[in-house]
Amino acid sequence: MAAPHDASCFPAGVSLNQAAGLILPSAVLVSLITQAREDYDWPFGTGKAISQQRVILLESEVAKLLHHLNEANAQKIVCKVSSWAGNNLRSQVRIRNATSAEKRAMLRAIQICLAPGGAREGIDALSRLPGLRLVIASKIYRFLKPWEGAAIDRHASYFFNSLSMSGRGTAFVREWSSRTRTSSRLATYTSSRHRRNLAEYIDVYLPLLAQIANVLNHTKHSFLCPVSNQKKDWTPADVEMAAYFWWARNGSR
Repeated sequence: MAAPHDASCFPAGVSLNQAAGLILPSAVLVSLITQAREDYDWPFGTGKAISQQRVILLESEVAKLLHHLNEANAQKIVCKVSSWAGNNLRSQVRIRNATSAEKRAMLRAIQICLAPGGAREGIDALSRLPGLRLVIASKIYRFLKPWEGAAIDRHASYFFNSLSMSGRGTAFVREWSSRTRTSSRLATYTSSRHRRNLAEYIDVYLPLLAQIANVLNHTKHSFLCPVSNQKKDWTPADVEMAAYFWWARNGSR
């Protein structure tokens, strides 16, 4: 299945322009992602304040575990993020029952993620652990480095694949998740597709989200946090949260 695009889901005027190394989101796109970030509510119906408080709390819990990083705390980080992310029950049980060797591998993968320039190798290592693939591994990285990381999943990949851009946009490879072809997913279930989407995540997606966050902050387009009721600057993860929530509520499957 080729990287699909469904720009018809977006309102008129949503686009990203790139020129001379700069990236300029259209006014409609700025408004769209700002509203989506402020309204972020997952699982939908939880309530935006409760949902976003859970994210803030998980960031704090992971930060504390990283201060005393060992095999046990590495496993706790993977378990906590996996549970928050909605990983399937079988995978969560598999992670909780990890062997000693697997716990060591979790610790090593997290250490690599934390090292400068270690994102590609560390996320790759996480993705290959039992119960994990690129989607959950990217969410773990997002909490390990909340100022740099961002998750990728089917909703965010569709959003950025479909976003009208001048220059190079994202081209995540997706596949049908069942024979009925009623929904699709990020393609990570073969080594070649995993490698391709990991490269897209590292080389295109994270830099793009960082650029968007930087532009929004430079132009003083902050968003209102429903937890603190204060304006906040953007991180790549905030851009991803907005994209995820908007596409989950408005986009195609």
